[in-house]
Amino acid sequence: MRGTDKLVRELSLSNEFYEHLYRALGFDDKTGVTDGQGPLATAPLDQFATIVANVVFQHGISWDSACELTDDFMVSEMTAGPRPEELIPRGNIKQSLSRLYDAGLTLTVATTDNRLATQSALDALRIDHLFSDIRCGDDVGPVKPDVAVLESIATGQRCRIDQIVMVGDTVSDLMMAKNAGAKCCVGILGGAGSADQLLGFADFLIEDIGEIQPDF
Repeated sequence: MRGTDKLVRELSLSNEFYEHLYRALGFDDKTGVTDGQGPLATAPLDQFATIVANVVFQHGISWDSACELTDDFMVSEMTAGPRPEELIPRGNIKQSLSRLYDAGLTLTVATTDNRLATQSALDALRIDHLFSDIRCGDDVGPVKPDVAVLESIATGQRCRIDQIVMVGDTVSDLMMAKNAGAKCCVGILGGAGSADQLLGFADFLIEDIGEIQPDF
């Protein structure tokens, strides 16, 4: 996880810190699996930072210092643009999204990731121009999984929520959509949520965006 090793070296922390931090964030470092319902997968950056600082505090560092160190070593890394090896598209994402865009569908993004990292990823994948709205975790206003995010998107796009198809890789994505009254909830595999986790909340499960086809 970005920044963790630097923080451990700075504070001369033991391996117990890794275990404590990963457990608090919902990450299994032995399998590399992220809990699809845990903070690492679903929490916006400010909540993520609070969790990390709390773990640092519990390892004997004053609260003020814990917050400062978290910002210096973890938040700065988490807000940086993605490294090339971290971008692993599910299928030909640009082609798939372009087909939906060309069919006249309106595409938007809602994420708990911060805007810099999100924009960097979209730019690297060359798909930024396909989206009419991008909602990020550090924007002013509601943040996923608040249903107000979808309500605001619907208002901005001049459509009804029951016309929205939500595609997400976590249970909180799909629950937000169901609670808001979205037309359809599509779980996409390969992200934070497993098939078992998503199955009970998704109307459909897909391997990649290419499986979504315009129906007109």
